[in-house]
Amino acid sequence: MIQRSEYFSVANNTKWRELREAVLDLAPPCRPRFRCKNLETGTVSQWDGEWFYHWTSGRWDWMEWTELATETAHQREFVRTILRRIRFAGEQTTAGFRIYGYLRNGEAAGYIE
Repeated sequence: MIQRSEYFSVANNTKWRELREAVLDLAPPCRPRFRCKNLETGTVSQWDGEWFYHWTSGRWDWMEWTELATETAHQREFVRTILRRIRFAGEQTTAGFRIYGYLRNGEAAGYIE
């Protein structure tokens, strides 16, 4: 079991809600698939593309990180624009982006540029 005291928050419910709303404003072919890592259990979810129901909890304090998969350069730029506007800490990956809800004490992450 992970100790929450080993981590600090770099995102809040407002940022996660803004992400959900911005993705839902995209045309369905531009919406990225996502998977999440649970801070408390260490479990990584399966890839999913359903943003309407799976992101309605209103509480995301369990989310260590989320990866967003992009399939085309066009889709990647739409997602990058959203992440820049919301100012998520994260990084670009070969699959798309990883954005952080929590970082381990002593770690640092830049904003998506």
